Amino acid sequence: MRFENRKFTILVSIGIICILGSFLFPLFLGSLIREMIFFQKGAFAFSSDSSSYFIFSIAFIIIGIALILLAVDRISAKIRSVISIILFLVAATSIVLSIDNVYYGTQKGFYYNDIKSLGTTEIPWESITEMEEIYIKEEYDRRAHQLIFKLNNGKKYVIDYNPYLSRYHKKIEELVKFHGGKTIITEIKEKDRK
Repeated sequence: MRFENRKFTILVSIGIICILGSFLFPLFLGSLIREMIFFQKGAFAFSSDSSSYFIFSIAFIIIGIALILLAVDRISAKIRSVISIILFLVAATSIVLSIDNVYYGTQKGFYYNDIKSLGTTEIPWESITEMEEIYIKEEYDRRAHQLIFKLNNGKKYVIDYNPYLSRYHKKIEELVKFHGGKTIITEIKEKDRK
């Protein structure tokens, strides 16, 4: 009986820590793992979409729920095990997708991997014929929205700007121009975007 109480306390405690920590884990753990796997020497604008933060966060909430579910004795052990395994698989898939979402630039090109695909796409600077920066114009300000690379083979890559990536727009622009591409800045009004 003492062991059962201890098991319940440990599982519930770890589950609650995972749920509460789900807001902080993506900032530290997700970024650390992403850098360990993908970061190259000389890379700049190393970042990911904000959606990867939310997916990583949801994964830890799911892990917390699965651990708490394992601790509840009122549900049969077989049902608890099956549901927990399914939840852990969903959480593991979410974590992999979240970590796999990355983009960065080097002297060779821009590297891009969104949540919908596995594997990083290399966009060499010399393949870019046009780079379009889309800004949303608000009443007194404008904010970066998207970065679109158009390649000489007809492909187009759309990357959502975030504040971190937009800090490097000049460097990206210089590299595109240096390799023969042109840059365009497009402003759209907030109401036209909807």
